[in-house]
Amino acid sequence: MESAQLLDILGNENRRNILHLLASRPCYMSEIAERLDVGAKAILGHLLILEQAGLIEANVDEQRRKYFHITDNLRLEVFVSPYSFEVEITTVTLSAPKEDASADPEVIMSLKSLYGQIQELIGKRQRLMQEYQQIQGNITEAMGHFMDAIENTAQDDIEAEILYALLKGPTNVRQLSIQLGIPEYVMEGYIAEMERKEIIKREDNNYIIG
Repeated sequence: MESAQLLDILGNENRRNILHLLASRPCYMSEIAERLDVGAKAILGHLLILEQAGLIEANVDEQRRKYFHITDNLRLEVFVSPYSFEVEITTVTLSAPKEDASADPEVIMSLKSLYGQIQELIGKRQRLMQEYQQIQGNITEAMGHFMDAIENTAQDDIEAEILYALLKGPTNVRQLSIQLGIPEYVMEGYIAEMERKEIIKREDNNYIIG
């Protein structure tokens, strides 16, 4: 799924509330409408959108009543800084649920053990997130220095725009022309001059800074 599409879908409060509800357990449409105090027709529309996007899935019980549940673990990250706007989606497929078991002492011990594992994993995730935030801060600082270097290197706005574009990754003349809205023959002249000054270089069929 495209990140822009997912942001649009999650921009609706009722859809977010539906996902929040389904994060606890699967629910019937009537349950969702009652819990959220929203009309059944509106809830059905939101469920169809979430289902088409692959965020939820419908199953039928023994009475042939349809219930909904979240399909996968999905993480949406949005990073906004003075120098970048990034949206990343990570999906981890859920394993099949285990069959229900009676609450005997062995199951209770397993419950306690799993609780400890979950708490340990949550702590590990928090430490990784702190490290991730530090890395993002370092990237932002380096980006600031890079922008300063562009101001001192580029001879005009077009060269600066080319360098901004190449910062996001290797690309070719045609892609740069389309992205920046500059005729390809004009772009070729700029690329040739920047390559002559050894600001950029060609690698395979693309150009990079270096």
